[in-house]
Amino acid sequence: MSIGLPGSALYAHAIPQVKPQINDSAASNSVKDADTASKGPADQLSVIVQSLQEKRKQRKELQQQLAKATQEDEKKDLQQRIDELKTVIKQLNHSFEQIIIGGLDLDPFSDGPAKPFDWKEELILATKPIIDALKDFTEKPRKIENLRSKISLLQEQHDLIALALNAMTRFQPDTMARPIKEEFESVTKKWLQRQADNAQDLEIAHYQLASLEESNKDWGQSLKTGMVDFAQGRGLTLTIAIIAALSIWLLMRSLLWLYQKKLVPPGRRNSIQVRLAGYAYRILTGLLVMLAILMTFYLANDFLLLTLAFVLLIAIALSLRHILPRYINETRLLLDIGPVRIGERLIYNGLPMQVRSINVHSLLRNPDLKGIVRLPLSALDDMVSRPDIDEPWFPCRPGEYVMLPDGRFGEVLEQTLELVLLQMKGSLVQFPAADFFRLDLLNLSRQGFVVVVIFGIDYKHQAQCLDEVPTRLNDALEHALAQAEFSDKIVSLLVEFKEANTNSLDYLIVVNCKGEAANSYFTINRLIQKTCVEVCNREGWVIPFTQLTVHQGEGFKALSERNTQIHQQLNP
Repeated sequence: MSIGLPGSALYAHAIPQVKPQINDSAASNSVKDADTASKGPADQLSVIVQSLQEKRKQRKELQQQLAKATQEDEKKDLQQRIDELKTVIKQLNHSFEQIIIGGLDLDPFSDGPAKPFDWKEELILATKPIIDALKDFTEKPRKIENLRSKISLLQEQHDLIALALNAMTRFQPDTMARPIKEEFESVTKKWLQRQADNAQDLEIAHYQLASLEESNKDWGQSLKTGMVDFAQGRGLTLTIAIIAALSIWLLMRSLLWLYQKKLVPPGRRNSIQVRLAGYAYRILTGLLVMLAILMTFYLANDFLLLTLAFVLLIAIALSLRHILPRYINETRLLLDIGPVRIGERLIYNGLPMQVRSINVHSLLRNPDLKGIVRLPLSALDDMVSRPDIDEPWFPCRPGEYVMLPDGRFGEVLEQTLELVLLQMKGSLVQFPAADFFRLDLLNLSRQGFVVVVIFGIDYKHQAQCLDEVPTRLNDALEHALAQAEFSDKIVSLLVEFKEANTNSLDYLIVVNCKGEAANSYFTINRLIQKTCVEVCNREGWVIPFTQLTVHQGEGFKALSERNTQIHQQLNP
């Protein structure tokens, strides 16, 4: 299929197709074609016509030689050269026509069947610029290595020829019969000619290797020339491509800033619509940047860079095939429509955390704990959040008083995402934050607390235990609590008969306190006990103590009598 190229690009690509490879003038024709690439269309048509005349003249001469030839090998060689000339003449005619008609695609006029698609051939054509560039880059080292291998082989042949000629000196031709002498001289002449040819080839190879190695010594000039050629060729193309990509990026960045700052109200800048617009902007920017780079390479007719760019895009597409599901999940998270959403609650390392932001590095925070957690976006894939329903984020805060399940009482001094520091009995005690969160503790400061005391009197006062005793205890406790320094933090007082216990008549005393009195928890308990004892002393009420009564049954009495009898028998 012919490709129509606009302007001078057509001529630059049409002319090199006519390089003949059938005689010694190929090199000069190649140079001539390269020179015409920079000329105008009329000059190029003149060059093509001149080349056509030369090829037709050569074809006519070869046809005359073919008519006079008698040897089959000669005829075959001449016919092959004529066929090659016909192909070149056909290409020249096609190039001449393409220049005249402006490079139009003539495939619709083709009567032949369409060529079947061969992906292997297309792949070879696509990668040919890369392979040619690699061949050009390694051409000189390969030539040097080939010359060294050739010199090594020629040197080995030289040694073998010397050994062969040395072996011939053992014979005396003058003593040989005439037929043997003639054959011997023929072999000797062949080996002498071989020695001369070998010496000539060896000398030429050494000269070529010395020339190539001599050119390597002036590496500074070669480097300078290479840098200048790169700067004027592909370096300039790459620079233009980078400038085009940066220009598009800056333009799209300006449009995004204008949209976010001028068109979107401040209260809607974190909405899903704005987020979708932001990610659509990124995708569109990437596509436009890639398109600008590819178009720059195409317009510069640098098919090596264009091929490399397509290979890079194909590699990126193949890599996206494996990581695309993960990117889809992360995109859902970024759009705040995934399993984890901004402002919701999740559990991280055993602690409830609030999702403060979702980005390349997402932020988690517990409002009651010091510190934040910065996580990569991929770490949120396996998490699930839920809306917050005004639940407490932690059982306590610094400055509050807590009662642990084992009865220990302490003040919270500091709490972070790692540790909780408490002061207990004048000493500092620390707990891992996650373990502390799982404790079934009592927070005395958050919503108040109650002090419960069970106080008992003796059964001697049974007659007055239901009316006089609770009244006297209630009045005394009200007076005592009113005189205490935490009196304004007392909410209520309850004194009631609880039960007739084993050794005492028990009363339930409950003091309901505000959370501000948490530091006086044990003080209130002691004040209740003290006040109850004072009332008992003043009223003459007996406070019982726990008694243990051992009852001896009939079996115990019989055993005792038997032991007495045995003792008397042993000691009459």
